[in-house]
Amino acid sequence: MLCAPAVAVAGGRVDWLGTKHDFGEILESEGKVTHRFMFVNTGDDDVAIVNVRPSCGCSVSDYPRRAIAPGDTAVITATFNPVARVGDFSVFFTVLTNCAPQRTVLELCGRVKANEMTVNEQYPVAVGSLKLNAGSVPFGDITEGYDPIATIEAYNDSDVPMKFYVDGVPEYVEVSPRQDVVAPRGTCYIRVKFATGRCDSKGYVADVFNMFAEPLEYNTSALAGIRRIDVMATIFDDFASWSDKQQANAPEIAFDADRLVYADLDTLSQVPVTRRLTIANRGNDPLRVYGIHSGDRYVSVGQFGKVLKSGESTTVDIAVEPSKINEKILNTIITIYCNDPRRAKSVVRVVGNLK
Repeated sequence: MLCAPAVAVAGGRVDWLGTKHDFGEILESEGKVTHRFMFVNTGDDDVAIVNVRPSCGCSVSDYPRRAIAPGDTAVITATFNPVARVGDFSVFFTVLTNCAPQRTVLELCGRVKANEMTVNEQYPVAVGSLKLNAGSVPFGDITEGYDPIATIEAYNDSDVPMKFYVDGVPEYVEVSPRQDVVAPRGTCYIRVKFATGRCDSKGYVADVFNMFAEPLEYNTSALAGIRRIDVMATIFDDFASWSDKQQANAPEIAFDADRLVYADLDTLSQVPVTRRLTIANRGNDPLRVYGIHSGDRYVSVGQFGKVLKSGESTTVDIAVEPSKINEKILNTIITIYCNDPRRAKSVVRVVGNLK
């Protein structure tokens, strides 16, 4: 019995040579990948493929519409598009036939690797032949007493060693290393720490330091350079450490308007247009106004009182230079930072029409 020849099964039957294919690692930039799943009709009647249903729109398939005779083979071509599918993937194709097995699931799997970035894409900031992945260090919101750390990655895009060093670093910023040598085509990680305990300001804080780079060998195409590195942070009081009494007596900031309106601004005019904002303290303890910030070059902020006792107020002039506005309308904000635990950061809109 063990030596008896195989007997055809009554009716058609699909015998798959494989139902799963692993592509391994593929590059997103290489585009679509394809695998051919094959089966044999080991029955004694024709096999018809009724339908093939892919699990997602990123995969397509092709299959024979003709009947597959007994002993004949057929191929189902399954295609996967890796664009915007970085990471591990697993897609399925459900094959429906008119015979046993009536339903079979085929699988394509693998891992998509992101497109290789060029040096200029990965390191867009140049300091001569030394390239940085960023020219600024935005720390975002910081609570007083917390010292965050950020990292700048440097790449030596030359065939000779490059030396770099930093200068003019603010007292509350630590840069490590302050100087180093980066090997040809090598990288270096520069650690930047914001030490809030050494910063005298609160609210929005912006400063700079300089980075210099020069090749250690001459008669080379490597370039020396200098670059300003920006450091930004917004520092808030540690309100969570306040006692119940401090919270109850906390200052309370108030404004006489939630927007400043500038009507019919003449964009040809070189004369700034000014509106006045009143800031008051409706709480008990003194209100400390740490700063008023605008991110637009056409808005400037005048002088104002920095400490307001209970019931006191101050005014500040907000000037707009129409000739510097590139938009069709004026629609921006100014941000006020203070020690009110409920409104440590407040926003007042600046709006108007241009003519």
